[in-house]
Amino acid sequence: MDYNDFEIAAFWVLSFAAAVPMVILGVLVHLRCGAKARGRYLFLGCLASIIYGLFAGVLVNAMFPPPYVQGLSEGRGLDLRGTALILGSWVGGILGFIAVVTTSLVSSWMRRRTARRTSVPQQLPNP
Repeated sequence: MDYNDFEIAAFWVLSFAAAVPMVILGVLVHLRCGAKARGRYLFLGCLASIIYGLFAGVLVNAMFPPPYVQGLSEGRGLDLRGTALILGSWVGGILGFIAVVTTSLVSSWMRRRTARRTSVPQQLPNP
């Protein structure tokens, strides 16, 4: 596996690494916590997605730097290795943000729908 293959795999991992845990966390907040926790989830989840988008690609690029290439180090070419890591973290941050907002909206919609169903009195037909 060379660095190009690693970069493609890391792009897809970085793209979905923020959204999937945010949806799982949002479902757990919906099932176990109240309305105040949903507001915190929305704020902190959006903030975490933005921070993820800004720093995840840089961190992965620092942990796994591209290999040294003599031709690129002398200025005879444009070195774009590692760009997919940055783009993957941006895509992941955007998807995470969208996932947090969507999960929060669906959660509040389901709570209102459930509350409306349980608060409407049931009319029994007269025999």
